[in-house]
Amino acid sequence: MHVLIVGGGPVGLVTSLALSSLGVRNTVIERSVDVYGLPRAIVMDAEVRHSLSRLGLGSRLDEVLEPMLAADFVDAAGGHLTGIDLTGIQLLGCPAVSKHFQPMLEAMLRHEVRERGARLMLGSEVREHRADASGVEIRFDDASSVQGDYLVACDGASSRTRKAVGIQLEDLGFDQDWLVVDVELFDRQQAQLPDLTRQVCDPRRPTTLVSGFRNFYRFEFQLQPGENPAEMSSVPQVWKLLSSWISVSQARLVRTATYRFHAVVADRLREGRVLLAGDSAHQMPPFMGQGLNSGMRDAFNLSWKLAYVGNGWSTPDLLDTYSVERLPHVRAVVEQSVDTGRLIDQFAGRVSHGVSREAGYGGSRRSPRYEDGVLVPGPAVGTQYSQWHTIVNTDLRAFVVLSDESLALDGQLGRVPIRNVCTDRISRLNHEVVVVRPDGYVAACCTRSELSEVLTVLRERLCLDY
Repeated sequence: MHVLIVGGGPVGLVTSLALSSLGVRNTVIERSVDVYGLPRAIVMDAEVRHSLSRLGLGSRLDEVLEPMLAADFVDAAGGHLTGIDLTGIQLLGCPAVSKHFQPMLEAMLRHEVRERGARLMLGSEVREHRADASGVEIRFDDASSVQGDYLVACDGASSRTRKAVGIQLEDLGFDQDWLVVDVELFDRQQAQLPDLTRQVCDPRRPTTLVSGFRNFYRFEFQLQPGENPAEMSSVPQVWKLLSSWISVSQARLVRTATYRFHAVVADRLREGRVLLAGDSAHQMPPFMGQGLNSGMRDAFNLSWKLAYVGNGWSTPDLLDTYSVERLPHVRAVVEQSVDTGRLIDQFAGRVSHGVSREAGYGGSRRSPRYEDGVLVPGPAVGTQYSQWHTIVNTDLRAFVVLSDESLALDGQLGRVPIRNVCTDRISRLNHEVVVVRPDGYVAACCTRSELSEVLTVLRERLCLDY
């Protein structure tokens, strides 16, 4: 199998790395020669960091990530409203949230993509693509072309590929204009800015502070009715807004940009041999820091399924489970991000949306899970296996069955590798048997006597090609 990845940003690069780690040939097509030099995304959650670490990137990630120490909401006077202290909290063996400077992260990912043997076509402008039963062809402006079996479109919010195949975006009803300002502090200690993510719920102008990697720091200012985005992003006006926090002698401007934060989700993620991932499939306000993380979850969910189809273990029908699993999950994440944004206005006393304070950082809202797809519904099913970091698995393509005693499992999932690991009951989530997928999500929890029936269901849902 040969997978063509259109778009060489972080989601496209992670898709490539995941596919290469599973033995799938792939080509990344990116119109820019150089890494985009300005920051956009700024945080990585523990699940994504751990998933990348399982691809052998652990030490490289240590070089470009730092732990986020806290996140909170405060009123205009700085009074605490809600929040969480993240110091020392680890999930999956990683800091709960890490911060990065995206150009550094992206440069590292590009290097690793090359090291793992993928083809990286830089400076290549896609003119059009053709997809039919025989495969996919991408044609470039210089009249050259490249052929493959599947196309993964990681070409951003304005995705040409998405538009070409007729996939529509559903608007979930959130639109706010914000000014985003990134600075590099000359002396972080002297600047005395809080080392956390903070939502300042000021009725005059809600403001976000994000402590970035090393000496980088981000401010986001909500634009008010009647304010002109171009005027508000002028250098004198930016420094006027920043003056409540820092002076021109304390930092240099790295980036100023005005954005309309909105919430949209594609109506489907697959059209034949074309699949969407990242911003081409979903966009959300940044208040939960889940935009890029959600795109990378797309990559991890899709890559093992493409590998199964490429190896002839599953029919292409398996790829339909990508939409079945990811769309409801990412929709829930988008809706949570919207609620967090609305809570800022609500705490500021500007408007009541009826949003619970549990939508704030550290709140008790249940994390979304996969409700359908390659799984057998039950407790803990559809969530990331919380002890995945403790399980050594040398075959990244394999399903793992955790049990208290050795089980004979060869051939139970057709030609799909299946590995049995004996472990304690706590690691088995207080079940006799736990089945974990290649992407680290729990596929089933059951008793030993139920395992045969569970594997029968999974064989069907894996669309095995015998």
